[in-house]
Formats: sequence, C-alpha cells, structure tokens
Amino acid sequence: MAYINASTANQRVKLFIIKASDATVVNGEFTYPQTDFYSATNNTTGVATLNTTTDPIQLPGLQDITINNANGSYRWKQLDQAGENVITTNATNSLSGNFVVDTTAFWGDATATSGHAAYEGLFKLSNDRTPVVFLVAPSGVIDDQTVLMGNGFISALAPTVSADSPVWVSPITLEVNGDYTKAVVTLGA
Repeated sequence: MAYINASTANQRVKLFIIKASDATVVNGEFTYPQTDFYSATNNTTGVATLNTTTDPIQLPGLQDITINNANGSYRWKQLDQAGENVITTNATNSLSGNFVVDTTAFWGDATATSGHAAYEGLFKLSNDRTPVVFLVAPSGVIDDQTVLMGNGFISALAPTVSADSPVWVSPITLEVNGDYTKAVVTLGA
C-alpha cells in the first residue's frame, strides 16, 4: 500500500491561490496550467518559484487541510420493493483548513503587482467575493506528484487569538465551483 506522504520537507502540502481574472482561459473554460501558479519547482527542496505575472498567494502557516468531494444523493421508496433506491446527484466540492495568519498573505503585499492576489490578500479576495483559482499539492510540488486545481471563492475566514494561542489562527474554505481538475507535477528540476 502506498500512502500520500506530506511529512518530508520536499513533500509538504502547498496551497496556491490566484485571481480567476489572472488564470489561463481557453474558449471560456479554465485550463489550469501549473505555470499559472509557479514557473519551476525544486525536487530536492520542494520550493516553488512563484509566477511573477499572476502573483499567487502561497498560503503560509497551513495547519491542516480537508479536500471535500461530497456527492449528493436522492433516495426514494417504491411499493414493490423492500429497500430504498438511490442515485447520486452533483457533488459539493470544497477545500477547508486552518492556517496561522501571516500579515502579508492576509492583508496583502504592497510590493506585489497591483490588482493581483498577492497584492490584495486573502481578506480582500474574500470580502469582495473575488473569483479565485487554486492549486493544492497534497504531497508537494515535486515531479510525479498529484495536484488538484479548481475555481471558486474564499469564505469562512475567522481569525481568532486567545491567551492559550497567542498567534492569530483562522479557518479558510475555498468553495469550489464545479469539479476538481487533477494533474501531475512536471516542472521539477
């Protein structure tokens, strides 16, 4: 049995977010090239060279993440059967997790290009209901590892601080519009 490894330095989970308006679109559809997020990755260190044209947010301080793909269902009973019938309906897809709030990623980076995700920050993207495109790498951005991409909206930001947790921590949810797209990393060096 092979497990998804997220424990070594080069295979740490990564989440990248860009504005949907900066993503590659062909014939009205997102095509999700990995180069929208990074131009290269290092197979030894797992570090990604961020795309300087789209200025993605690589979410720092990620504590946990859940990739949700919940198919709906419709059930009915018939008088001529002893058991229920069921069919699946459209899936509700989302990413959720918690992260230690980094002021630059949360409020925006004034040194990034104006109008891009990194410049605006997570709070503005969520508050303005800005459509985003994301890439999540469950076992890092090294060659031959699977990544999931999609588009949607940021929601559920709720930064919290307490005496027991003296750093700001926030949940985050990416409400996915439609399906996930699966790809394999091929940009490593």
